[in-house]
Amino acid sequence: MNIKKIAFLLLSFSVAAFAGKVITYTASSDVSQEQANNTAIAGVAKQVSSQVRADDRLSTSDVSAGGKESISQTYTSKKNVSTDVNLKWIKVQPLPKEGKRFRATATLDVDEMTNNIRLQMADIKNKIAKLESDGRAALDASRYDEAVRCLTNAQALLQPYADLKAELAEVFTLNESFNLKHDLPGFKALIASRLGNVRVETSPSEIVVESDVIKDLAVKVLDAKGPVTDFPLKAIQESKKLDSRRTQDNGSAVFTLQGVSTATGSQSVSFVPDFPRDILKAAGLEKGFPVLYSVKRAACNVRLDCKGNADACKALESELAKNAIYNGKDSRYPQLKAEVASTPKGALGKLVSFDMTVSVTGDRVNFSKSTKGVGKTEAEAMGKGIAKLKFKELLEQVKNICAE
Repeated sequence: MNIKKIAFLLLSFSVAAFAGKVITYTASSDVSQEQANNTAIAGVAKQVSSQVRADDRLSTSDVSAGGKESISQTYTSKKNVSTDVNLKWIKVQPLPKEGKRFRATATLDVDEMTNNIRLQMADIKNKIAKLESDGRAALDASRYDEAVRCLTNAQALLQPYADLKAELAEVFTLNESFNLKHDLPGFKALIASRLGNVRVETSPSEIVVESDVIKDLAVKVLDAKGPVTDFPLKAIQESKKLDSRRTQDNGSAVFTLQGVSTATGSQSVSFVPDFPRDILKAAGLEKGFPVLYSVKRAACNVRLDCKGNADACKALESELAKNAIYNGKDSRYPQLKAEVASTPKGALGKLVSFDMTVSVTGDRVNFSKSTKGVGKTEAEAMGKGIAKLKFKELLEQVKNICAE
């Protein structure tokens, strides 16, 4: 048990026994100053433990060493104590030696301890009240990020206040004035409600891309009062963060999104407020604001010769078609050879599982990937395995031969 632990345990004495008291104990040692310091601390502890409520939270065990009183625990740090020590509530003062004997006095000022705790509690009360007030003012001014910051900082002070209150309750009779009064849950609900009315607009409003990059996309955030400044947004697609920005004075932020999905047809990117998940959930904004875009590019016709499981080959042909690569029979089309190898891995309850390898080769085309398919049927498992593959590398290779 170290001295910080003993200082904490001293908080368990009764107010009737110690209110307004200063507890001291002077000790000596023929061995070292540290032992004198430790023995003095133990003496204070013994006075407390003799009057503390019956439990074992503060116990000492004295032993005899050379006919002199000593203690079985070390209450100080490992290095020798040679100067004044101020350890939370216990103060140790080394005294002048008496011949070869080291001496020290330990002191516990109960009023100092309780007053210190009460000052800390009052400070936390004031901070929470100010954060809540400032946060509500920020929310009224549509400064959502500032409002959320105030809420988060105020919530972080709740547990420290509860810990201090529990400490003080051990030595001081508390009344209602020590209760922490706030309306942070109501403030949080108000933030969520206001966020529920936020909307986004994009410029251009219709987004069409031919590659996996969306350049210079202006995203404007508005609420009932107009443009919202300093609003943090993350651009998310398939759980991957593509970019993050804060809106400027006009409520807009300009994004450049790289690596977006290039499957033909309608796609979307979600712009999610960069706020704690619980607030987003309460506001119904966990998925953010979806923004649609479309991928259009010239069709690429190929002759696909696929070997392997028929369902897997059908799924592969379908995935390529989603990316504007179509299977045809014209001899002028570039030829691609595909092979799907699958190995059953047994049943998972009512599901079947396969390890799969998909390879596609042709003129300047060399693509091979492994995947795993799980489904209720073999056809479903094959389709899901193919759908999980990332075809970006293959699409780039095929696009090159189609462009000629």
